[in-house]
Amino acid sequence: MEMLEAIAAQGHEQVIAFQDGPSRLRGFLAIHSTRRGPALGGVRALRYAREQDALADALKLSRAMTLKCALAELPAGGGKAVLVDHPGLARRPAFEAFGRLVESLDGRFSTGPDVGIRAADLDAIGRATAHVARENDPRLGDVAQHTAMGVSHALRACLEWRGVPPRGARVVIQGVGHVGRWLARILATVGCDLVVTDADPARARRVARAVGAKVVHPARALFATCDVLAPCALGGILDARTIPRLRTGIVCGAANNQLATPEDGERLARRGILYAPDFLANAGGVIRGAEYMLLRRASSWKSLEQIHDRMLDIARRAERERCSTARVAESLALSRTRVGR
Repeated sequence: MEMLEAIAAQGHEQVIAFQDGPSRLRGFLAIHSTRRGPALGGVRALRYAREQDALADALKLSRAMTLKCALAELPAGGGKAVLVDHPGLARRPAFEAFGRLVESLDGRFSTGPDVGIRAADLDAIGRATAHVARENDPRLGDVAQHTAMGVSHALRACLEWRGVPPRGARVVIQGVGHVGRWLARILATVGCDLVVTDADPARARRVARAVGAKVVHPARALFATCDVLAPCALGGILDARTIPRLRTGIVCGAANNQLATPEDGERLARRGILYAPDFLANAGGVIRGAEYMLLRRASSWKSLEQIHDRMLDIARRAERERCSTARVAESLALSRTRVGR
């Protein structure tokens, strides 16, 4: 009953638990909303201590995708698929089976890459359905690059709001995987003073050499003194324990669900930290995916620039209403979702 209550409380339309015996595939596909259009959302493959944790991840991430699409004014809703990764998983047949599930939804859900997904996984999904964005499609472009570019526009707006010039602004990028690496490249071109960290020290060093950044240990990155903290790894890092220790004026990154609880947005605001809501800042990837798959647009770079204006609008509203940017952004997105298409 707790599971059904959680689904009802977040307003999901449909949640599918799926498995495939031969490949030992197990996972969840959550469709939060299709009121504005087909549900869009990546598929991720992670190891979870409990299957309930995988379901909770799917629920939270799919709702965030609805907010992301609504705030970006896309004709789409939110969904997410979470696969339980484990040593016995036969990846190729598992992802082909997942592709058959996506195909059975007849366009109600389209997917793409997320954490733990390889190009070969997307190819396997693509053998069973056309409703998948593949990294090797030159017409789509690099989704990670689009996501990072969107974050850079939100970050530029935050610096502008605080009166901090980009050149010389110290930015700590926590996580330099596909998106974090692109963000480092983009910010280096405007002269930001970059500090990078990653769970993989060798990767952090490679990125630092490429963009002229400093490297800091992951345990120190979250609390480093900086103008901007850019979380670009897993979410849930901002909570009642970590927020009082932050030494930054701005939080703007690519990670999903950076706030552990809704109250953490208020905690940031009380500390005077400007927070770029993650579902606003990291919308570049889904904007490109929606415009390519649904609107058939050849390019989305101009659309990504609007993230800058949306961030400034959210900051103004939050100041006027004397509440957090997180609350303002969520309220605005939910109002657009209720209106629908």
